[in-house]
Amino acid sequence: MIGSAMEEAGMSNVLRYLARCGAYAITMLLAAVWTVGGMESLTRPLFDLGKPLIGDAIILIARTIAIPSEAIVLFALMLVGLKFMVGAFLLAALFSAAYQKIHFGSSDDAMLDVALLASAIATVASSLPGLLHGGELLLSVIGELMLCVIASALAIYGRGFLVKAELPPPVRIEPAVISAR
Repeated sequence: MIGSAMEEAGMSNVLRYLARCGAYAITMLLAAVWTVGGMESLTRPLFDLGKPLIGDAIILIARTIAIPSEAIVLFALMLVGLKFMVGAFLLAALFSAAYQKIHFGSSDDAMLDVALLASAIATVASSLPGLLHGGELLLSVIGELMLCVIASALAIYGRGFLVKAELPPPVRIEPAVISAR
């Protein structure tokens, strides 16, 4: 009986460790996707303005927020910079988790959660051209959103928040009897 409980606890620890490693691997993949997307946009002369549906959406957004036509290329360059920033934030979350694990012995992965949330928000924002043009571009962002959710769930499981922990039995406090003098 005691041996099987110890085996279950050991197996649970292994699964938590593997879940965290999986979350970190998915985060590394997302960081690579954002960074490569930024590099791919930099290779184009007009950044993302030259892409058929995406360029139209960027121009529409720029005109909606009253950006002058001379600055639309700078707006597109800013969007490329945001791609790099999301990728860098995801990598910084990984380095932060590794640093905390090495120096403090544990990591709460708070920065990882925020980085995954930022990646999901950026993915939803990048799906705006797909919404404006009938949903043709939405298929590519669904995979990124699924990766964000899976990595977040694995990180939560790795921390142990989804695992029922053994709690000690509650302490019962008897009411004190006050004697009248």
